[in-house]
Amino acid sequence: MLIVRYLKKQYVEVIITLLVVTLLVLSFYPLFMLVIKSFKTISDDQSNPFGLPKVWSLENYEYAWIVIKPYLFNSLFVTIIQTFGIVSIGSFTAFAFVRFNFPYKNTIFYMIIALLMMPGIVTITSQYELVNKLGLVNTHWGVILPAIAGSIPFATFLLRTSFSGVSTELLDAATIDGATDFQVYYNVMLPISKPIIWTLVITSFIGGWNDYLWPSLVLLEERLHTLPIALVNFTSAYYGMTGGYGAPFAAYVISSLPLLIVFLLASKQFIAGLTSGSIKM
Repeated sequence: MLIVRYLKKQYVEVIITLLVVTLLVLSFYPLFMLVIKSFKTISDDQSNPFGLPKVWSLENYEYAWIVIKPYLFNSLFVTIIQTFGIVSIGSFTAFAFVRFNFPYKNTIFYMIIALLMMPGIVTITSQYELVNKLGLVNTHWGVILPAIAGSIPFATFLLRTSFSGVSTELLDAATIDGATDFQVYYNVMLPISKPIIWTLVITSFIGGWNDYLWPSLVLLEERLHTLPIALVNFTSAYYGMTGGYGAPFAAYVISSLPLLIVFLLASKQFIAGLTSGSIKM
């Protein structure tokens, strides 16, 4: 019986391992082909679309860099300001809900949380009308401010959940020692909640960096375009001229590097935030 149970256990483990490996292959194969094709010349890609490059060429990267370089600063400006706004305003709001007592506090919090249930696409028309009336169409602030406002409910919910786990006695002790509310927030609450703060930073940065729909509606002039808009336009134009994707794929690789850098710098904090219980996955 023990042998039968052992064999059954081994059989189940083999099946699970095969399923995991299959899922990994399906997930990483498109990324693998993206990188491989970015080093291929047009003729090499057309003659051998699924094989390794005959000659590893950097011409695609040189050309892609020239094309997307003007839009890199636009994306960095929009994403950094947007991320800073989400994290700062969200943390201020969450701290206020945890630290202070005011009338209808729970009601206001539930109203904020209710906004999470509303799909963003539902409000896109009214949001565009508001941005247009404020004169923010065709400006980067027309992208930044609505993105911050739309992310505050999630940021408030996420950070309030984490801030609530901080000992009240610790905050009171800081106040007794003469710390102001801002000092308690900045010197006590934020350092203790660093993992969840970095989790919000990474998710906000990724969302802002990859956003295509809203910037494409607001940013009408080409000089204001962010990287996702520029990449879509570059891909269609390049394929129309050459019938290949080498240079656009190289541009995709280049545009993903800031995301990889941010994640590598904050990966430990990000993983700690996901496993701390503050995020219910």
